[in-house]
Amino acid sequence: MCGEDSHDIAGLPIDRFQQAIQPNDAQRAALDDLANASLKAAQDIRSACPTDIALTAPARLAQMQQRIKAMIAAVAIVRPALDKFYGLLSDEQKLRLAALADDQRQTAAKTAATTAQKCNSAQPGVTVWPAADIVQAVGPTEAQRASLAALQSAAAKAADLLKASCLSETPLTPPARLAAVAQRLDVMLQAVDTVRVALNNFYGTLSDEQKARFESIGPQRTSELESLDVTHTTVRRHGAVSAGRIIRRLMSIGL
Repeated sequence: MCGEDSHDIAGLPIDRFQQAIQPNDAQRAALDDLANASLKAAQDIRSACPTDIALTAPARLAQMQQRIKAMIAAVAIVRPALDKFYGLLSDEQKLRLAALADDQRQTAAKTAATTAQKCNSAQPGVTVWPAADIVQAVGPTEAQRASLAALQSAAAKAADLLKASCLSETPLTPPARLAAVAQRLDVMLQAVDTVRVALNNFYGTLSDEQKARFESIGPQRTSELESLDVTHTTVRRHGAVSAGRIIRRLMSIGL
């Protein structure tokens, strides 16, 4: 979302909407407002992209927090315009729009698991902290072990929050799907906030040498994850970029 694919975020298929529903003048004006809202949301998301590489775990988590906040703000920009546009459609036009979204979801389903499966399977890779690796690398004191235990507890709580927010069924209308996105992002932010406080507390107890050892764990675990089989790699990738996928789908009404 911060690289070459940033154009995809603003890829709301206005032309396809017009072809599908044949809007009248009022609907066309509302559709223009929706297009402008999606573009504004995309610009705000891109403006929240970090300009520097975060070198520490707390800094990386802070960047994640800022990105989620930007996406929450983007959803808030798009929702009123979408609600207004959708409210002007006839039942037949709503069916045509739903068919367009179904086509997009069926295309995505050819190469991806269902939304519910991805949501539930993504939790461990996102929130489980490698306590054994941290203990071995850092050599924590008893006080630091207590802080690490608190971090593990916070990560488990974050995982429970994320899992509880997974939908059992996909909402049927674009406004309902966007509302579900907003709710999911709110939970994601709550999960990150929960882990961030515990991580900052633990990280703050480490010496400079321990911090360097702690930071060395990340690249090592990334290499290990990349050596897993295709199924596990797919699950990890979905967990890592789920927020980005949410926004792309939100902007195309193909949630």
